[in-house]
Amino acid sequence: MSEVYYRKWRPRTLAEVVGQDPVTKTLRQAVAQGRVAHAYLFCGPRGTGKTSTARILAKAVNCLAPQDGEPDNECVICQAMNEGRALDLIEIDAASNRGIDDIRALSDKVRFSPAEARYKVYIIDEVHMLTEAAFNALLKTLEEPPPHAIFVLATTESHKVPPTVISRCQRFDFRRISLEVTVEKLGQLCRGEGIDASGEALALIARTARGSLRDAENILEQAAVSYGSPLSDEQVRDLLGLGGDEMGLDLAEHAINKSVREALTVVNRVAGQGSDLRQLHRGVVEYLRAVLLVKSGAGMPPGYPEDTVLRIGTLSEAGSMEDILHSLKTFSEVDLRRDSSSPLPLELAVVESANGPRARVEEPGEAFPKEASPQVAPRSATPAPTRPASRPARPAPRQGPQPAPTSAANSVPQPLPAEPAARLEAQWRLILRALRHTGKRFNLGALLRGCNAREVHDSVITLKFPFASHVERMQQELNDPETRRALTEAVSSLMGGTYEIGVELAGDSEGGPVQRAADTSHMVRSARAMGAQVVDEKEEGS
Repeated sequence: MSEVYYRKWRPRTLAEVVGQDPVTKTLRQAVAQGRVAHAYLFCGPRGTGKTSTARILAKAVNCLAPQDGEPDNECVICQAMNEGRALDLIEIDAASNRGIDDIRALSDKVRFSPAEARYKVYIIDEVHMLTEAAFNALLKTLEEPPPHAIFVLATTESHKVPPTVISRCQRFDFRRISLEVTVEKLGQLCRGEGIDASGEALALIARTARGSLRDAENILEQAAVSYGSPLSDEQVRDLLGLGGDEMGLDLAEHAINKSVREALTVVNRVAGQGSDLRQLHRGVVEYLRAVLLVKSGAGMPPGYPEDTVLRIGTLSEAGSMEDILHSLKTFSEVDLRRDSSSPLPLELAVVESANGPRARVEEPGEAFPKEASPQVAPRSATPAPTRPASRPARPAPRQGPQPAPTSAANSVPQPLPAEPAARLEAQWRLILRALRHTGKRFNLGALLRGCNAREVHDSVITLKFPFASHVERMQQELNDPETRRALTEAVSSLMGGTYEIGVELAGDSEGGPVQRAADTSHMVRSARAMGAQVVDEKEEGS
């Protein structure tokens, strides 16, 4: 029977343990200086090297010819421990030996001297599974063990270990292994096994493993057994069923753009295909997090292909920080643990995300109903209670001009302005909707949301963008004849004439920064197109 990868390629020295340099350096110095503690507590996520490090430490303290705190792996002690036949290395699974009787038996046996090595090393894995009585029985042995005994406790949940036990140990926290280190280690394993795997496939495996090297090695072995060599990222996606992960980016895009119909279509498509909705949920949360990091200037997380990086960058520029944050919070609170086959929690998150702090007003006939405007409450027919004669009512304070009550006449659609510039502003939202699914490399509807100024001269419409990257991407799309034709047709049909489209970088406009901020609001531009005037402006937060 062949040996699995994570056992076959288990590190044999402290230097071979990847991603845990602070831990391995300290342990190496302790062995070299002869200052080994009597009890250690190794904490950290699964698959990060806790048990492997404990075994290497057992070899290092008992090695007949150690080299700078490292075992030589050639003496009889090291070979016996590598082959699993050393009598002085005792490994205990606390999940199945968790009672007080098990710990009492251990305390009785620890008094016996080692059989052939210098120290008897006890590795207690998943120590947090011990009962409270078992922990109490272990306390005295941990505090004052015999000089020939060393305890190494390993756990993935250090908060469940009593503080009295932690205080008797030297604690080392193992960290999740970074994506770059995991990819490098997988590459070494592939070279040792003769597997030709693409960098995208290894990055996808490392990202799926989420910092656990053992999980990454297991996934790589499954992919190698299933598809052989060479190994591509499409094969890894097929093996792991990551179709929902691909659609996670589409769902994140629709959530930020508040396109409810399209987002619900994605959710139900994944559910109809029988794919794992939990993978779709993980994907959309991961992509929304990446958009948030890019929007805040923290940079793009590693491990994404180039086309995904471009889409995430476009989303970060198109969406506001409030909308991105609201969508991320909403989807991160979805709980699919009870029923992972029901799309309802994700559907509710889609609608709630669209009803965010600055929810988009949908056009008539859309899936998401238009939010009703506030109405003036009608006066009650019941007379107000009279005040006592001893406390005459105070005269009502003088109020400023009150808004006129909303009437049915106000809800009648207004005719489109005849002036081309005003007509463009009035029709701009419909133009964005018509181009939501247009674009060869970038989503044209998302790019146009970043347009903060528009000018109409004769039959030419000039779109102005605040950033050079927007102009460059729009120009790339306009260089494609099909995309340019789709844009021209959409604009011309809604404008009632034939227009050519130009793109340029917006310069400093008159009116100062407050005026420029107001001009970028779609609501302000639409109101001006219908004849409204700005009466007063307030700074944000005032």
